[in-house]
Amino acid sequence: MRAKDRQTLVGRAEMALIGALAGLAMWVLIEKAQDVLTNPHVFVTVVSAVAGFFSVLLALCGPANLRRGAAIATVLALPAAALLGWASLRFDSLQAFVGAGHLILAWGVLLFVGTPFLAVALEDTGKLRSYSRLFDAAWGIVVRYSTAWLFVAVFWGVVFLSDALLQIVGLTLIEDLLNFDPVPFGLSGLMLGLGLAVVHEMRAYVSPFLVLRLLRLLVPVMLGVVVVFVVAFVLRDQGALFGDLSPAATLLAVALGMISLVSVALDKRDSDAVRIGWMRGATAMLALLLPVIGGLAAYAIWLRVGDHGWTPARLLSVAVAGFVMLYGLCYGGAVILRGPWMERIRRANVRIAGAILLVSAIWMTPVLNVESISANSQAARLLDGRVGPDKAALWEMAHDWGKAGEAALQRLSQVEGDRGDVLRAAITAARTAPEPAAPATEAAVLDARAGALHALIRVVPQGETLRLDMLANLPGYRVEEWLDLCRARPDPGCVLVLEDFDPARPGTEGVLLLPGRDIGYEAVGVRVTAGRLVVGQYIGDYGAGVLDQAQVAAVLRGEYRVAPSSRKSLWIGETEISPQN
Repeated sequence: MRAKDRQTLVGRAEMALIGALAGLAMWVLIEKAQDVLTNPHVFVTVVSAVAGFFSVLLALCGPANLRRGAAIATVLALPAAALLGWASLRFDSLQAFVGAGHLILAWGVLLFVGTPFLAVALEDTGKLRSYSRLFDAAWGIVVRYSTAWLFVAVFWGVVFLSDALLQIVGLTLIEDLLNFDPVPFGLSGLMLGLGLAVVHEMRAYVSPFLVLRLLRLLVPVMLGVVVVFVVAFVLRDQGALFGDLSPAATLLAVALGMISLVSVALDKRDSDAVRIGWMRGATAMLALLLPVIGGLAAYAIWLRVGDHGWTPARLLSVAVAGFVMLYGLCYGGAVILRGPWMERIRRANVRIAGAILLVSAIWMTPVLNVESISANSQAARLLDGRVGPDKAALWEMAHDWGKAGEAALQRLSQVEGDRGDVLRAAITAARTAPEPAAPATEAAVLDARAGALHALIRVVPQGETLRLDMLANLPGYRVEEWLDLCRARPDPGCVLVLEDFDPARPGTEGVLLLPGRDIGYEAVGVRVTAGRLVVGQYIGDYGAGVLDQAQVAAVLRGEYRVAPSSRKSLWIGETEISPQN
């Protein structure tokens, strides 16, 4: 046997052995380790260390020898595992940690973005900032892994077909072998390692070149779709776009696709980039539109946070949107400055990759504890009345947000009075519920908002009351409008003066004082009939502001009188208001 053939066989055997060890190690960790590693934080650290080590090692061992590959894989895998184990301390159980998801995602991003830098470091540590080396390493890893996993899938297809064929003649050898639990894991790893070895041997034929050339064809397609979207957005009602359903996830996905296609089109150097003039123009236009899509995504997230507060998912979206905007500013600025704009984008890609590594690491530290931020945000919204217990994220705090969520619930449980009783009942229900409550119906939402409005209306004189059921016949649009106005200026807020202004008519009349759209207050005539509040007309010109804030505060202090004019009126100092019902 020739030395070259012997070297090839040894290389394949080494990779197959590494893959088999990786598969068996994962079987041990998944099926057996929990019985030994009973502490969930230790379990997370060990599993992530082993999984990360083998994932990076298999990505590196093609172009590197085993010893150097193992050493440099450890440099990335162990710190990443330590960070993930540290992050798991936010949760009491393994199930809650896995359910959070975003921490595992940060760990995966750290490995995915960091591995190409390690691959370059294996060849020449002085070339860590070389975009062409990093570009080749990154796409080479993607293509090798994708091809090897495709080989694994084909292998299992052959195995299952072979088993079916042998069972026709009554032989169950393959089935019996696969019923031994470690075998599927070990065989999958073995085939993955073997596939990676062969793909590396055939790297002159199985290269990213074909994939990159195919992806370039999508640049004009993506550009056309984005241009149509932007034009349609300008021509249509933007409020309809940013309605109840947030489009942020779709916009971020499109933005990430744009970033990928621009990078693919520019390749690793100008001589390898798209050469046709209109294709370069399309790539430049796509880069210029990236800040627009990123900005719209950021705006959609901002609206969502303003309406519903922070959650871990929204904080993750903000992080992604931040990087999208960073890419957008770098890409758009590079094109606007003209000159060597493609080289500027390549340099920006390297720097932003470094920033992604840094943020991914920080994401798993207490410096950026998204569960704590989210729980504090939701608790604050409950305490200041922006949201009621029925709309708050109590279930998520109790089940999904770990120790920070439980701490926020403990603070909410200490609220005193009737409001505290309501909160404690809602928290108990959230803790015992198997899943979050279903979205409220439209009628239930209206009832909740009417209740919130009722809580914000202050009634004078003392002894007069406004019951919640008295608001039952108010139309939804009026409840929404008044609720927004009462929340906008809580001091002195909305004030209702109830008196028998017209003794000749049955029932009670009143004047509802509402904060105006400017600094003044509006006055609305109302009447209580058959236990319901009937709304009359605005007193004075709508929007003119018949009273100021100081006068409304005087009403709350009782500094007013009800005295006759041609009919009884409300007198505040020398100002007369008469309800016209």
